[in-house]
Amino acid sequence: MTTKAWTDYPTDIAWGTVSLFVALVITYVGLLSAIYSDIISLFTAMLVSTILLYLGFTVAHEAVHGNIAHDVSWMKPVERLMGWTFTLPFLIVPFGLFAKMHNYHHAFTNDSDRDPEHQNIGDTWIEENLHALTLPLNYLVLIAIRFRNDPVIAATHLSSLLYFATTLSMSAALIIMGYGFELLVVGVIPAFIASFILGMLFDRITHTPKHQQSRHQSNRRYLFSGLNFLTLGQNHYLIHHRYPRVSGYHYQRGFNLIRPSLAKSNSAIEVLLPRTNSGFGESPCAQEPSRIDGIHKLTLDVERIEQLTSNSVAISFAALNGKTINFKAGQYVTVTKLIAKQSITRCYSICQAPSDGRLMIGVKRVTDGQLSNYLNDDLKVGDKLTVAGPFGDFIYDPANKKNKSSLVLIAAGSGITRLLSIAKAALKNSTNLSIKQSVHLIYVNTNSSDVMFHHQLAELQGEYPEKFQLTHLFSHPYNVNNKTQKSTHLTEGRLLGLLTADSSTHADMKGCQYFICGPKGLKDTVTMTLSNLRISEDQVFIEEFSQTLPEPIGELHQLAIAEN
Repeated sequence: MTTKAWTDYPTDIAWGTVSLFVALVITYVGLLSAIYSDIISLFTAMLVSTILLYLGFTVAHEAVHGNIAHDVSWMKPVERLMGWTFTLPFLIVPFGLFAKMHNYHHAFTNDSDRDPEHQNIGDTWIEENLHALTLPLNYLVLIAIRFRNDPVIAATHLSSLLYFATTLSMSAALIIMGYGFELLVVGVIPAFIASFILGMLFDRITHTPKHQQSRHQSNRRYLFSGLNFLTLGQNHYLIHHRYPRVSGYHYQRGFNLIRPSLAKSNSAIEVLLPRTNSGFGESPCAQEPSRIDGIHKLTLDVERIEQLTSNSVAISFAALNGKTINFKAGQYVTVTKLIAKQSITRCYSICQAPSDGRLMIGVKRVTDGQLSNYLNDDLKVGDKLTVAGPFGDFIYDPANKKNKSSLVLIAAGSGITRLLSIAKAALKNSTNLSIKQSVHLIYVNTNSSDVMFHHQLAELQGEYPEKFQLTHLFSHPYNVNNKTQKSTHLTEGRLLGLLTADSSTHADMKGCQYFICGPKGLKDTVTMTLSNLRISEDQVFIEEFSQTLPEPIGELHQLAIAEN
């Protein structure tokens, strides 16, 4: 059967949701009448009120996404009225505010900085229960602290004030009339219980362990007989996040249509009973790094921070269920962090061998670099960062038969990060396969205090004394008395001398592969030297570190964004 998008479903009024709204309003009126007439006990009324709040959330949620009116313009005001109606019983959750926060959740699912609902999922079972129980209060705390100056949220302030004025006035009037206890039992307590149920079903269960940010793996679909009815289709949260404009009662049908593509996309599909798939919370697609088209996007915990030099650090990330992302030696990832209310993304090289089983990046401070300064000065163990990748074609792949030859690695400054990964991979590969492959690393810095990964390089020399040769070059070296010594900066003549020196590790100079990582000056010097030595271009791999950005060209146009 052909996969359908949400636009293939009816886009007129969602009469099913309208019917639910009418039924809930009638039941609410009947409940209040029964309480007033003492027909039912307050305990029974509390249970009924909790169920109505739970069901009413679906109406408010559908209104947030425009799934009641769809394309029918005259129905839009009615849709918003329906949404406001079923946020009133929650007492402190204005519909306009909830709509904006929930849209942020969809845009930045599982982003520890920008997903409001990520903050409502604790790190322990006790924290998760407390967060779910106090879900409405958590929203208000987030608004007061994290989203205080957010212009999108600020646009809802007036409607929120009117909402609070209404709920406070109604509550005060009931208390004055002597119905304070009834308000507590039938209004306040059900709001907290319903919030707990909703928080666990639609936050905790759907998103835990909250590491995946890809729309294919950021939430799960859990199956159990009758669950679709009990949750009004919300157990198909995976469908909702992929097609948020589909009405809830279409989720089951949509899931059945695209289930094969979901499986191919490594989506988390869990079955409680019978056990034909992964059990609840057991899907490896949710627990471990899972990628689409070779790319991961994850929220990772910082496990270790190592100070390399006065202006550089190595950051290690915790594995997910014992596994890390799949990468090749020489690749990089992007790291994203919200700093001063701006999302900053930068590229950082992976400096471990793929076989090491962990992800580590090297970060050197850049003048006026917001993210590099934050990572050097403010980052702490346990903090979370958004990591995407791996990227890059500057790679060493041991599976490639051409990569059995010896390597000459030439790096300057932070260019060592990628070449360290390549050196480790090549040395481990040569040992495992018992091949005569050697690695010569030529590392250029200003002086010895700028050498990144000094200890790891020394360990490689100790572990592979016959296969690993390390040459340090300094443009402004200092001796023990802090006096300037003669420069050993990389020049064509010095590089030629290093490459042609009688060394058992580099006897066949023209049979080597050359990996160059550093600024333009380094690249120019090395490529000119290799060209003069008639080294074939297919043996030379270059990664140039550059801060130069292309100037935009073309006609400027103003863009206006209109909100439905």
